[in-house]
Amino acid sequence: MLKKLGFLKMAVIVCGFLLLMTGCSMDYSSSDPSTGGGGTDTGGGSTDGGSTDDIVADEVELPGELADLTDIGDLLDGVGDNWYFTKVMAIAEDGNIVGQSNAGGPVKAAFLWDATSETMTYLGIHPGGPWSDYYFLKEEPPNDWLIYSEAVGISSLGEVIGNSTTGAGWPEEPAKRGFYWSPGTGFVDLAPNHWEKDIDTLTVESFSEAIAINDDYVLVNADGKTGRHGYYWDKVSTKQYTVLDDADNPVTIIMPDYDVLGGVVGADSEAVAINSYNQAILNSGGTVIFHDIDKGVVEALNQLPGASSTSAVDINDSQPTGHVVGTSGNEAFFWDGGAMYPCGSLGGGISMATDINNHDQVVGNSKATNGNTHAFVWALSSNGQGVMTDLGTLGGKNSWATAINDNGVVIGYSETGETYTQGEQSRAVVHGCVWYDNIIYDLGIHNDFYEYPFVQSYPFSEAVVINESNRIAGNSTTINSHSRGFIIDPVFP
Repeated sequence: MLKKLGFLKMAVIVCGFLLLMTGCSMDYSSSDPSTGGGGTDTGGGSTDGGSTDDIVADEVELPGELADLTDIGDLLDGVGDNWYFTKVMAIAEDGNIVGQSNAGGPVKAAFLWDATSETMTYLGIHPGGPWSDYYFLKEEPPNDWLIYSEAVGISSLGEVIGNSTTGAGWPEEPAKRGFYWSPGTGFVDLAPNHWEKDIDTLTVESFSEAIAINDDYVLVNADGKTGRHGYYWDKVSTKQYTVLDDADNPVTIIMPDYDVLGGVVGADSEAVAINSYNQAILNSGGTVIFHDIDKGVVEALNQLPGASSTSAVDINDSQPTGHVVGTSGNEAFFWDGGAMYPCGSLGGGISMATDINNHDQVVGNSKATNGNTHAFVWALSSNGQGVMTDLGTLGGKNSWATAINDNGVVIGYSETGETYTQGEQSRAVVHGCVWYDNIIYDLGIHNDFYEYPFVQSYPFSEAVVINESNRIAGNSTTINSHSRGFIIDPVFP
């Protein structure tokens, strides 16, 4: 499944590192996806087996083995001592990428990177007023202007969704306003809801956030009369309001004609993802809600025993019902049309899912017996038992999986065993990596996007997203999380 979000420095990993393998075969790329590739059961099903040592994969390959990282550029396209910043957020099947880059003005700007021309286009930012008074209705507008924009999703049709933000919070922005962009219509405001407070007064909300997009719909979280909820929009329908400003002048407001997604009565809801068959998932009141938009079917997922809260992260294209993954209590789960499978852990009692492909292979992260975090892949075996496989590390203590595609290629990032030290800062080096066919590939870092005497190194990296052609995109980062985007088209032996 396409997925979303990063860390750099060339590591020297000694091959004689060889490792305490606790039955981790890494052979999850079997031609029979229903078996999970024959991985070792280290805590799937109802038991916690798990890793007592830090497993390094059967074979660790150094940076450059698959291909070199290619810098995707930026919106400044210049030279000298400038704030060259890019951050990859999503990838399409044609290899196009969206994210955020320094454009000079705005400093953080939504971009679309075209895979054919290898050029980056600025997508815009909301042109209205302040975040909390977008239509200038108040006599004295507040000083919370929308100064940044970001692109967070892209459809197979080349349509993009994103958000403008005030920069009031980091890394999470509490003040957002969503947008939709397409090659034909350009920038479209995904306005929050407006509702009648009384017969003569229209309340205008401020918050909206674009969350997900497929070829038919956009998912948006937005404030409204009864709180914050998840909505879907068909990219076409609009509605119009007229509201009076503080001077009693009429102001016309045109906004998308949203439909609300199902949720727990009396609770806020949050849209999360949508598959190709217009089946969406959302989190509401500590419960996961499945909503088939075309069929009008809304269903709540039961929680695992003892769990007080359950949240979903993704849904795949299995039919007639997409399969859902997430976390219930402290345990990753796989949901198949009513039945929820607990995924177990790697011995530490805690796991969380991050992605699922269309072969029902689940990836995520779990605590091992020694308390460290390792990436895992989980799948049902032929006898219906869950099999969790520890994917190991590049040589350090911890690793994390971010995504898996239908080819069984898992991406993420891992500690290498090295340490970055500069000034008073000391931190474990983390590199983006790929797990495939019993091998973990170190993707390394990239620093070579421009020349200037005072260029801080980018010692960390993270693989963020992957498409079905195995194109991987991610970010190299500095010690203060300053980011630079890359792509890599791996060639597996």
